[in-house]
Amino acid sequence: MHSRTTLLLLLLAAALGAVILGVERYFPSTRELQEMRRGPVKFDRRAVTGIEIDSSGGDGAALQLVDDLWRVTRPFEDLADPERVVKLIAEMPGIGWIQRVHASEFDESGWARTLLDQPRQRLRFLAGDKILLEIGLGAPAPIEGATYVSVRQAGRTDETAFYVARTALPELVKGKPEEWRDGKLLRLAAGSITGLKLAQNGGQIELARKDGNHPWMLVKPLSSRTSKEKSGELLSTLLNLEIVEVMEAGVTGGEAAETPGAQLRITVTSGEDPGGTHELVLAKPDKEVQETRATCSHRRQAFLVRSKSLHELWSQPNDLRDRMLARIDEDRVALIRIESVLFPEIRLEKRSDSWFLTRQDRQVAANGERILRFFEALNTHAIAEFTSDSAANLGPYGLDKPFLRVAWQEVGATPQQLLIGKNAAGDEFYTKYEGEPSVYRIEASLLPAIPQDGIKWKGLGALRFSQFALRGIRLSAGTAPPTQLKYDPSTAQWSGERAGRDITPLIDRVKADLLAGRLAKFNVQDWSADASDAIRALQTPVLEVVITLGEPGRNDGPTRETRLVFAPTQEGMDTALYFGRVDAGPDVFYVNRSSLLQLFTPVFKTTE
Repeated sequence: MHSRTTLLLLLLAAALGAVILGVERYFPSTRELQEMRRGPVKFDRRAVTGIEIDSSGGDGAALQLVDDLWRVTRPFEDLADPERVVKLIAEMPGIGWIQRVHASEFDESGWARTLLDQPRQRLRFLAGDKILLEIGLGAPAPIEGATYVSVRQAGRTDETAFYVARTALPELVKGKPEEWRDGKLLRLAAGSITGLKLAQNGGQIELARKDGNHPWMLVKPLSSRTSKEKSGELLSTLLNLEIVEVMEAGVTGGEAAETPGAQLRITVTSGEDPGGTHELVLAKPDKEVQETRATCSHRRQAFLVRSKSLHELWSQPNDLRDRMLARIDEDRVALIRIESVLFPEIRLEKRSDSWFLTRQDRQVAANGERILRFFEALNTHAIAEFTSDSAANLGPYGLDKPFLRVAWQEVGATPQQLLIGKNAAGDEFYTKYEGEPSVYRIEASLLPAIPQDGIKWKGLGALRFSQFALRGIRLSAGTAPPTQLKYDPSTAQWSGERAGRDITPLIDRVKADLLAGRLAKFNVQDWSADASDAIRALQTPVLEVVITLGEPGRNDGPTRETRLVFAPTQEGMDTALYFGRVDAGPDVFYVNRSSLLQLFTPVFKTTE
């Protein structure tokens, strides 16, 4: 081999070696690429029981999980803001790692500017005394939104790795240690609170409920239903008391107010809290002031707290009473019973989202719109007066022998029964709930929404049939010859005759189909409570419709007839309302004149 060739090969080998060293220096290794893909921070967030945050300025904070609550243990002791702690821990696996860096890639001054050897903030995540992860936050990197970050993680490697990463950690940990304090005086889920006691110099108010799905009841100083809006406002004010300033450390709950008579002591019972209760003491502020001094039993400091609705906490019993007669969730009600002294009991049941009325020992479709109006009337009727809260004698209110009882039951709830009575003069009406002492005066305008006659709850569908079962329709008006229409369901063709004459060519099929559709779903305006006059008028009807029905899908086989008759509500006159009846049934209905005109509009072609 010539010396010249040998020299050339040596030069190529040196160049290749330089390239390999450069690649290894400036491009990530296979291990590093694998680490970048999975992320350099992997640890069980549920294992974290402590967090230490230190800054180059000398201040910092230590957080510790105690009895499932995060607490600040340095530089002071208090509850920590749980939302901020959760956000900090959740940010770790969400860091956007851009690339790994090495000190050898920088000159001495360049490496110093990264602040990776002396980070601005250093975070340690601990499980007991063991450090799971240590993060150092250096200077902002040249890439927009990125930061130099150092990572040292137990079990992964003993060395500290350095990265350029996009992360919200600098924003999350900047600020004063005081910002890690829980800014809410009391942090509980509203649905977990089952008891409230508000004691002040003038007495005590107590509210209670079974759980978050049940309404609040006023227990003391009187037993009454609580306003949903007022109890919600009270609870919202309590749970949103914002800490403005720490006034004093190491005090107890009883030291909140300087003037004992101005103290408000609030006891909160919660199902989610292992201790069961929290006690808060607040000083009553001046009327226009939205801040006051407060302490609570589970925190050692005295605080200055703020709320725009602070004065809601000083409510009086009557402020919290429900001024609406009822709070019914109609979607959950499956049974309604109405008892009166004049009519048989009314029983309404819901099955498969449809209401049915028990009438004459059988169930018929109920008037769904009337039932909706019934619920709306009860839920929107305002109590006119809180008449009595401990009525030993119900006689003056007519509630010893109520003329009306209304009962309903929501799924999974205790049945409710409303008693309605009236005074001796019959000009004032009163009500009370069964098992509750309070008596309320109500307006008479409520009563029409609770008909006492069962017929008023019957569905407005007087006639229902399938057009596939239709065989014929006969229409008669006064003394004129009836029009007989015949229908063939297999061909959907109409034929007819009148006074012995074939009128098939004259029939407009569209109009005949429209007539059949109206009869198949014939609705009435209302049912008559007093049928005596109606039955007498219907003995000589002025209009009559006879519908012939057979078995759907078959042209042969037996048929049956259903007869509708109509008469004016005033004999010999064309009235706005007409009486009506199906066959010889016991129930008589009202139908308006325009509906009758639609039934008796000619079905003939307009050219004829």
